[in-house]
Amino acid sequence: MENGIALHEGWNTSRKIVFRFFFIFFLLFILPYPLNQNPIILIPGMPELMGWYSQGIVWLVQNIGAGLFGIEGELSTRPTGSGDTTFSWVQTGLFLVIAIVGCLLWSVLDRKRKSYARLWKWFHILMVYNLAYWLFIYGLIKIYSGQFSGPGISRLLETFGESSPMRIMWTFMGSSEVYTQFSGWSEAIAGLLLLFRRTRTLGGLAAAGVMLNVFMMNMAFDVPVKLFSFRLMIAGLWIALADHKRLLGTLLFNKAVQPQQWKPFFVTVWKNYLLLAIMMVIMVWHIVVMAQSGISRLESFGPDRERPALYGIHDVETFVLNGDTIPPLLTDTVRWRKAFMDLPGFNGRQRWGIKMMNDRLRYFDAELDSLEPVMRLKPLNDTINVYELRYKFTGEDLSLEGVFEGDTVQINTIYFNPDDFILKSRGFRWVNEVPYNRNVPYRQ
Repeated sequence: MENGIALHEGWNTSRKIVFRFFFIFFLLFILPYPLNQNPIILIPGMPELMGWYSQGIVWLVQNIGAGLFGIEGELSTRPTGSGDTTFSWVQTGLFLVIAIVGCLLWSVLDRKRKSYARLWKWFHILMVYNLAYWLFIYGLIKIYSGQFSGPGISRLLETFGESSPMRIMWTFMGSSEVYTQFSGWSEAIAGLLLLFRRTRTLGGLAAAGVMLNVFMMNMAFDVPVKLFSFRLMIAGLWIALADHKRLLGTLLFNKAVQPQQWKPFFVTVWKNYLLLAIMMVIMVWHIVVMAQSGISRLESFGPDRERPALYGIHDVETFVLNGDTIPPLLTDTVRWRKAFMDLPGFNGRQRWGIKMMNDRLRYFDAELDSLEPVMRLKPLNDTINVYELRYKFTGEDLSLEGVFEGDTVQINTIYFNPDDFILKSRGFRWVNEVPYNRNVPYRQ
């Protein structure tokens, strides 16, 4: 026995067919991992080899996949943050066809083989470490607040009707640091359980359960990572089902089952230690690098980073344009209703937002002078125009004056702290006499 599968035990036909299909299908998605990971990628010639492999996959999808499914025109491979692009769907369809055809050919050409125990063993460990790798990535990015940050000012000023389903979900996750941490630790712990033979079955079940929740959220809130999260969920099930006899015997048939024998890969001891060392170096390398990156991002871009001088929401009380006071009419297209500055973005840029009387939102790149109380506003994607406004505080309230878009303006505002929004200030309560499910006015 090796890894619970007898090397000389014959497999039935259906088991061999299922293995052949899953081996081809998942291997196409897993590769080039782990050859594209540090420190393996540092081997001379390896980056070029991985580049050729990636280009070959793109060529296959563009020229064969698109033609196979009747899609006209070149498929875009431009990074968009979406994992459910037309290219991704065509790639999945192409890999499915390759797996089916490859399985049929393999079954015909290798029909006399009794089993694939040794190949299964290597494929199983590749699945384990690839799944653990992605669980650590998604887990640590949540733990260090890199995926779901708290809702910014512009999002707090939006209505539900103005938000896409994905934006609603992102706000929901970012509004609860506790739940985000729970989600991140669930993924990371599932990945950790996968690394050890004694806990691998539990890790596979945990990974499948965690990724089922992720997949359903992606489906329900139109998050374009549906294909990838579904594959990770199936990978977790595949790993757990290597121990299917014990699982079915314990959970379904309620009968005693002999413990699974997870024996070493090699008879020679030093080979097992070498394999373990290689795999652990790769995984520890990734965990350390991801943790360091997360800590750095949290320090530089986390919710506790330094706030700019004009941070907050500034409700416009008076708006004087070219010497004329503009009344706060909802039909006005010139007068400001609110102005706000959020925390700097991940690129370090500061934005000044304006909500007009008709609720139109406008954004400008903002630069605060380090010597004088002056703010320079640059329209987005405009390298020519710059508007300079001097600002002055009376307590927390802000006054602005200067020339804005060719008009002289004098603006007086009343400060509102974004932390006073009920979404951010309510917090957790152990005792609730009645459900606190209500709409709370902007100002009380």
